Amino acid sequence: MVLDALTVTARRRPENPIAVPISVTVRKGSEADSSTSASNANLTRSVPNFYFTDAGGLFGNATNIRGVGAISPLSSDDTSVVFYHDEMPISVYSIAPNLFDTQRVEVLRGPQGTLFGRNTQAGAVNIVSNAPTFDRSFVATGEVGSNGYRLGQFVANGALIPDRLAGRLAVRWNTFGGDIPNIAAGGKDGGLDIGAARGSLLVTTEDQTEALLTFNYGKERSHSPRFLLSDTPRFPISATNPRTLVDGESRSVNLRIKHEFDGFILNTQTSYQHSGSINIFDPTDDLVFALMPMRGPGLPSWKVPGADVTRLSLGEDSFLQEMRASSLPDSWASWTAGVNYFRSESSAGRNSRALTPTFFAMNGVQDNRFLVDSYAAFGEMTVPLAERLKATLGLRATHEDKDAHFRFNGNGLPGVSRGFAQDASLDDDFMTGRVALSYEWTPDVMTYASVGRGYVTAGYPAYSVNSALSKPEAAFPASTSWTYEVGFKARQPDDLPSLSGSAFFNDVKNGHLILFEPSQALFTTVAVDYQSYGGELELAAKVTPDFDVFGGVGYTHAELVDIPAKSFTGAKSGNAVPNVPAITGNAGAEYRWSADSLGMPGRFAGRIVYQYVDTRAADARNSFNLKAYGIVNLKLTWQNDDVSVYVFANNVFDDRYQAWGQAFGPIRTVRVGQGRIFGVGTAFQF
Repeated sequence: MVLDALTVTARRRPENPIAVPISVTVRKGSEADSSTSASNANLTRSVPNFYFTDAGGLFGNATNIRGVGAISPLSSDDTSVVFYHDEMPISVYSIAPNLFDTQRVEVLRGPQGTLFGRNTQAGAVNIVSNAPTFDRSFVATGEVGSNGYRLGQFVANGALIPDRLAGRLAVRWNTFGGDIPNIAAGGKDGGLDIGAARGSLLVTTEDQTEALLTFNYGKERSHSPRFLLSDTPRFPISATNPRTLVDGESRSVNLRIKHEFDGFILNTQTSYQHSGSINIFDPTDDLVFALMPMRGPGLPSWKVPGADVTRLSLGEDSFLQEMRASSLPDSWASWTAGVNYFRSESSAGRNSRALTPTFFAMNGVQDNRFLVDSYAAFGEMTVPLAERLKATLGLRATHEDKDAHFRFNGNGLPGVSRGFAQDASLDDDFMTGRVALSYEWTPDVMTYASVGRGYVTAGYPAYSVNSALSKPEAAFPASTSWTYEVGFKARQPDDLPSLSGSAFFNDVKNGHLILFEPSQALFTTVAVDYQSYGGELELAAKVTPDFDVFGGVGYTHAELVDIPAKSFTGAKSGNAVPNVPAITGNAGAEYRWSADSLGMPGRFAGRIVYQYVDTRAADARNSFNLKAYGIVNLKLTWQNDDVSVYVFANNVFDDRYQAWGQAFGPIRTVRVGQGRIFGVGTAFQF
């Protein structure tokens, strides 16, 4: 469902969404938020042609839009879809952004490198938090549910100095006990614990200056395995020992200052973010490796608890300084221009001990460190060519310097290097941008056509597959793309934007792809060409004052092209791009009615949402497809004045969907999505 308020910041300045000549889907914070899940899955399922590659582990923000950016990231700055939280880019190594106390989420399709930068080849996700206001308010929420689900949350807001200083504090904690039996370690996998806090201060002055200082903290701990045997009647069931552990933390500080001059608005932003996570796991699930062709005397090593253990760690410290100027809302031409500096210091560690022959190449300790300095200048302007015809032109020039330092120490097993060191560097200069034409048929109907240039910089993989062999790791090349799009937007007069649609074609060169080699259980990097085409259609309508319907559907056909014959990747031209569903869709309705008929005060609200994800290729070889699935969520709320009580059911039909997959030869393994949760909750506000 689209946003009530007719304002978005998809082009880094407040605008009516019908005037923005790009495909944008906007979700209220309450609609995008899914407190029962730790991932971006619910958000992506509510937006057509937006898909979350839920591979688990350390990469919590790996997504694709319209088939671009479909593969797990190779490094901290290798992603085609970038999440921005209050205009600050979120590390792909970070835990998924917690969307509580969020005003709205804007999903921008197509290259957004003009104004957002940071490799937004496929699109950007703009998360806008609720800012402090000078009104006093307090909201407390509590929920309990099945499988050990619990949630507690409160938000406090108010003036600290009337009309000058306001503050806001939001805190959330929730937990889930797990729903995947583990027959090797005992208990249940799939559990999670999440904590999040956000504090912000708003300062206003009489001279049209506004400053917003925000502190964010997030903590996530989960036990969800990646390689479950899919072809078993007991699915989902795990047999890893030790149990998988993913432990992540993020914290950030963000200062934004805005001053309105007579002819333009000046914005400055200074941001710092730290992200860190570890992943400890047993790569040899007993059920999977019982089917592997490995035999020998004595007990197989994969049946010995702790014989095969890997500890992965990722961390990043990033700094952003940006200054930009924008036109006033009533200006003849609408424009934004600025300069940007971004610095990232990241690390990737791996400590593996593996006795199972398949994993010998993983033995040893990696300690890899990377440095990125990025400098950019950008600008975009929309000017009227005629009474209803407008043209948009935007360009961004970027220079990046990158250093990589790989260090490896073997653990003495035969065939593994005793030690290896590599230092490497590169620099990259590139241009991104877009051009668009839009025509306003009426104040409530607009059509547009655009061409965008996308780019993901060259770089070095976080984890080396060659250090254990005393060989240097090569840089992966830059990925480039052209995106062509046509679309329309229409709304009911004085109401919400009610109907929008678009069609697109993407041509990607050297798309970054992770390739799994089952004989060594290693992920290697390759660059391949691919193309995608399709479209989206979204609708939101108020049938009556108390009855809303909403939904959307997307279609994407994405395939690999120009793959050399007998490529070592095993991929072929015409293969489907992995992790790209052909059809995604959602539909829902909300109805509100008086509680008088039951002799009660207040009102009821009932809401139902259906989300559909089509089949997807599990890998570039198209070894097998992940099954299509549909999720139904229900919620019934009674509210009277400042008190509400509700019941909810997420994934009503307990569809244990396949979120990600990997083939060990003919053996299919998958990561499973969260099952059904029933619960009740209450909220108080005053």
